[in-house]
Amino acid sequence: MKFWSIFSGCLILVAIVGAIPSNTFEVRKKLIEKKLNQHLNIFPQKGIYSTVWTARAKRINDLIRIVGETEINSIVIDVKDNSVYIDDYLINLVKMLREKNIYTIARIVFFQDGSQINIHPDWYFKKNDGTLWQDNRHWYWLDPSNQETWAYNVAIAKQAIDAGFDEINFDYIRYPAFTKDEDVDFPPEDKIVVKSQVINEFAKYLTSELKNYDPNIKLSVDLFAYNMLRSDDLGIGQNFRELYDYFDYISPMIYPSHYISGNFGFENPAEHPYEVVFGTIEKGKAQLRDKIIYEIGTSTLALVNPIFEKDLKKLRPWLQDFNIGAMYDGEMIRKEKQAVYDSGLTAGWLLWNPRNVYTESALDK
Repeated sequence: MKFWSIFSGCLILVAIVGAIPSNTFEVRKKLIEKKLNQHLNIFPQKGIYSTVWTARAKRINDLIRIVGETEINSIVIDVKDNSVYIDDYLINLVKMLREKNIYTIARIVFFQDGSQINIHPDWYFKKNDGTLWQDNRHWYWLDPSNQETWAYNVAIAKQAIDAGFDEINFDYIRYPAFTKDEDVDFPPEDKIVVKSQVINEFAKYLTSELKNYDPNIKLSVDLFAYNMLRSDDLGIGQNFRELYDYFDYISPMIYPSHYISGNFGFENPAEHPYEVVFGTIEKGKAQLRDKIIYEIGTSTLALVNPIFEKDLKKLRPWLQDFNIGAMYDGEMIRKEKQAVYDSGLTAGWLLWNPRNVYTESALDK
C-alpha cells in the first residue's frame, strides 16, 4: 500500500512559540499504551536524510523505495528547527516506517533557533545596543549558557521519543562562529565563559535527562569534522574528545567540499573523497587513543585496545552526496564509503543531500 494512500497528505506543522503543551503526560501515556516507544535495534545504520517537507509529501515514498531496494536501512527526519513538527502525522509516519523495519532518527536543531525571539528574547545573543544578534545568514542563536534553553530543548526531545523514534540526533549543539570584530555582547573567551565547558555540561544534562526518560533510546550528536583534526573547541565549544562519552553515536560531518585548500595536501579536497574521509577518521582515531591512554594512565596495548575497539563502534560519519567543490557521482560516494570501511569503523554512515535526492548508483542493492 502506498504511503500517500495511508496518510491524507495534509500538512500539519506544530510551531512551538512558548511553553511545551500541558498535555504532555497524557500524550506520553497514550503512546506508551500503543507501545510506540519500543525501538528497533539495527546495526550498522546506513541512512539518508529527509527534510520535514519531504517527510510530509509524496516524495517520502521515494526514500522508502530506496530503503527497499538498496542497503539503506535508516532515515533521518527533521523534527525541530525554527519550528517543531511533532504531531499525529509524524507519529503515524514513524509507526509505518517501523512496520517496514526502517530505523528512524529524529534530527533536532538546538541552539540555532529563532522560534522564541518574541516570547523569550532574553534567551538570545544580543548586540551591544541590546537588539538581537544575527549571524551572516540572518539566523538567531540561543545562548547555550542559558539553562532555560536546555529545558526547552530537552522537552522537545522527549516529545520525539514519545513519537516513537529509535534515535534522537542533535545538531547545532555549539556556539555560533563569532568573529572578533562583531557587534555582539558576549564575554571574551576564557574570561567569564569557557564555551567547551558550557557545551559539555549541556551534553551531560541532555543525555542524563533523556536516558532517565527512556533508557533504551539512542542519542547521537553531529560535530564539525574539523573537531577530529584539532584538539581545541574551534571557538564554538565542540571538543571531539570531551563530547565522545556522552552519546551513543558521534556523527562528524565529513564533507570534503567543506575543507580548505591545503588540507591533506590537496588544492581542492573535494576532488579527493577517499583521502579526506579516511584521513579525517584516522586523525579522530588518534585522538580517541590518546584520550584512552590519558584516562587509564597507561599505553599498554592489552588495556587500551579493548576500550578503543568499543569506542570505535560509536563513530558514524555523515558523508557528502551533493555537488559542491566537485561532481559527486556514484564513484565518488563509493570512495567515501570505502574510506569508512577501510578505517575500521563498523557503525555505518549517513548520507547528506539537502534536497533529499540521492545517488542510487553509490548504493549496494
